[in-house]
Amino acid sequence: MTEQEHPQQHVAPLLHAAFGAQAALLLYVAAKLDLADHLLNGASTAADIARALGLDAAAVQRILRGLVSLGVCEELDGGRFRLTTLGEHLRADHPDSVRSRVILNVEVHHALWSDLLQTVRTGEPASQRVLGMPFYDYLAHNPAIGDVFDRAMTSAGWVRYRLRPAIEAYDFGQFRSIVDVGGGNGVLLTELLRTYPQPKGTVFDVPRLAQAAQQTIDAAGLGARCRFTAGNAFEEVPAGADAYILSNFINSWGDDEAVVFLRNCRRAVDPQGKLIAIDWVMPANDEARDGFRFWDTVTMDLIMLAAFGSRSGRIRSRSEFDALLRSAGFAVIREIPTYASVSVIEAEPA
Repeated sequence: MTEQEHPQQHVAPLLHAAFGAQAALLLYVAAKLDLADHLLNGASTAADIARALGLDAAAVQRILRGLVSLGVCEELDGGRFRLTTLGEHLRADHPDSVRSRVILNVEVHHALWSDLLQTVRTGEPASQRVLGMPFYDYLAHNPAIGDVFDRAMTSAGWVRYRLRPAIEAYDFGQFRSIVDVGGGNGVLLTELLRTYPQPKGTVFDVPRLAQAAQQTIDAAGLGARCRFTAGNAFEEVPAGADAYILSNFINSWGDDEAVVFLRNCRRAVDPQGKLIAIDWVMPANDEARDGFRFWDTVTMDLIMLAAFGSRSGRIRSRSEFDALLRSAGFAVIREIPTYASVSVIEAEPA
């Protein structure tokens, strides 16, 4: 007897997408409870896990079966569950862990997604309606949430699939001094300086990130070559460097806002220096739309839409980058694709 196709198989992709929030919450529960770590050393029953974590065994079993449907774990005889290779990426210690990003999606972005319809109707950011203040102000006023955001932006997977590809695609060793504008807790710049021994670097960001950045710098043993400087890029940036990096930063702002800090970079940069944007680039017209890369780019653009509204942050096309940087006094030299979703955009003072 041959297995018949389910009568709803033809609409399965739509149903999977429609119930995506359920899948996100299953992964969130698994990440918050460290279920992957409890399944790391072999198969366990729901009762074993519930007993170890002080949870309801019947509920844990149903969550585990939900994770089976997502390919995160598999169910064996005797009611035992074990991790799949895919599920291991929820472990906190996995080199490609997505645990922090799963938690960020639900604890930070989920509320914004839930109000997306109103954003589409008005163009206004959901953060103001849902969080009561602009997105980055919310992170600053809620240290626990800000910490979730910072951990996701510096997780091992983020470094490997967002930062390392850019560092390897472009020769940062040509510079003597680099300022990472909006450099967060310093993970990009320290990773870059460990790769290229010549430059010195400055992590430039808001004061709340000073301690985290200094810890990153000290942990990397780069105290002699790297420092943190607090400030506001909309007012000024540290002057005199021959490279200014903006990684995942321009996309948070509309053109009228972005041109302000880009002009500050133009005033500050050495005359022979460069501005380096590490960012997603939205395909336009007949440009290729490749699988995961395109999904990742569109997803980031929708995150920007929900958080900042239709008139502010967004993922730009190459022509939009050219126009924005030109208006700030830069000329784009080239766009360098990486093996990840981001590109490196190199510009020089016009």
